[in-house]
Amino acid sequence: MKTPDLLPLLVALLVGAPVAATAETWRGEIVPLNQERTAQSPSGTVTLSRGDGQLTIELTAEGLSPGMHLAHLHGFEGADPAEARCPGADADSNGDGVVDLIETREAAGVTMIPLTADPASLAIQADTYPEANGDGAMEYRQTVDLTALEEALRDKFDAPPALERRVLFIHGVTEQVDVPDSAQSLEGVPARVTLPIACAELEPAEQ
Repeated sequence: MKTPDLLPLLVALLVGAPVAATAETWRGEIVPLNQERTAQSPSGTVTLSRGDGQLTIELTAEGLSPGMHLAHLHGFEGADPAEARCPGADADSNGDGVVDLIETREAAGVTMIPLTADPASLAIQADTYPEANGDGAMEYRQTVDLTALEEALRDKFDAPPALERRVLFIHGVTEQVDVPDSAQSLEGVPARVTLPIACAELEPAEQ
């Protein structure tokens, strides 16, 4: 019996089949920062997944004080940005016992992408940051249109997402924490709101 020639059929199937978009994932382990002063010891994971024209940001953390915490991706500006790193205790340049937001910039760059209901807005002032429950656990998940995010980053920072070169910071301590008056913050924002309490360096995840 003659074997049918399958080559034309295979060619037709391959030509007509849609090409699946390559999915990429970055992941970072959350480590504490300023824990000696804040009495918080956060841990957890941040995961960013890109595919089908979207970016999904997921954050799971514990060991936080209850309430809303600012959380952002930080990094350096420019078309070919340097790699951001989580700062160590030696970043405390004024010797006041804490690494404040401004002191993180040498290692980690500037605040870029907020973990809010609308990350692509790049709006830092928002009331939709993730909240830790009474047990100190926090969960966040948001999907962003990748084109909108890329355009926003290009317009504001002249930078691509370059997610493998970014870090995550979680910020904020309660009124009970003694934050030194010398701790620096954004203009008009109390240092206790922006004080970094955790950091994670993003790396490509194994597929």
